[in-house]
Amino acid sequence: MWVNNAWYVAGWSHDLVPGRIEARQIIDQSLALYRKADGEVVVLEDRCCHRFAPLSMGRLEEDDLRCMYHGLKFAPDGRCVEIPGQKLIPQSAFVRRYPAVERGGWIWVWMGEAAAADPASIPDSVRLDDPAYRMQIGQMDYAAHYLLIDDNLLDLSHLSFAHEKTLGLDMPQWADERPRILPLERGLRVERWLRGQPSRGFMKRWGDTLDLWNSYDFLFPGIFLLRTAFYAAGTAERCKLAPPAEAPLFLRYDDQAVTPMSNRTTRYFYAAGARSADIDPDRLGRLFGVVEAAFNEDKALIEAQQKLIDLDPARRMLPTSLDAGPTQFRKLVQMLLDHDGQSDLIRRDSLV
Repeated sequence: MWVNNAWYVAGWSHDLVPGRIEARQIIDQSLALYRKADGEVVVLEDRCCHRFAPLSMGRLEEDDLRCMYHGLKFAPDGRCVEIPGQKLIPQSAFVRRYPAVERGGWIWVWMGEAAAADPASIPDSVRLDDPAYRMQIGQMDYAAHYLLIDDNLLDLSHLSFAHEKTLGLDMPQWADERPRILPLERGLRVERWLRGQPSRGFMKRWGDTLDLWNSYDFLFPGIFLLRTAFYAAGTAERCKLAPPAEAPLFLRYDDQAVTPMSNRTTRYFYAAGARSADIDPDRLGRLFGVVEAAFNEDKALIEAQQKLIDLDPARRMLPTSLDAGPTQFRKLVQMLLDHDGQSDLIRRDSLV
């Protein structure tokens, strides 16, 4: 059912407060997260090896974690270092430790074989503590399979309809223009020009209409790194619809992460903003308000979609030309599952 050998976003860096243990669930596995005194993130299996009590209900003692059911104490590497009333600590007294990395404001956890974890494969998102950028963040939980959310992000044609009063206002081109889709390792790159878009707010200073270059990398399990560059009208034609080489008038950043918690629960992390020199806090707040309104529209639709799927799981969806991105990504997920030795499970849970 799950691709284990992958990096998943477990939360924001600021979620981990010194002295506190956080419980998380990723791909049906329970995790206990905390910080050591030096700031390093520790991620352990959230299950004491003794009586299976949650370690997230324990307490920190310097860098160690003590289970508050019978008092077993575990070092950051997962080894049990103390059993009350017992001197001998068996070799089997340990819990699993997961590789973890902090990057771009997110805490990434590798859920598979520790020896296969390569931090260099973590994609670069905007660093939230970088003063060159002004970003606002949020998160929400879905009662839906994570691949339905991935489908939504890989087919932005829905902006013209699902978000006709928010992100897709007066922008039918989202549905009309087919993007170029390029393969990436463990993902896809999606690119398109949207020509003659109505200017709004502070962007009216550049004219009544603008051309938008929209490009994003979408990487497993649902890392969405979107860059929307705004240009003077006519730029797309001058570039012959190829990727622009010139600097934009305004560049918007959207970084998002889809993290499956269980088969029908998913956590969605998102950040939106721009370069600090291009946007002030008030404008950022207005931009982010539109973003969150649109994401709540997505959530309502996708959760309703999941309910209908569950009423008749065997019924097949009708594909259209708009489904190129989701279809290619589903094939990639199948390949990753095959590599993990779980070849047929994604088909049984297929949603397209």
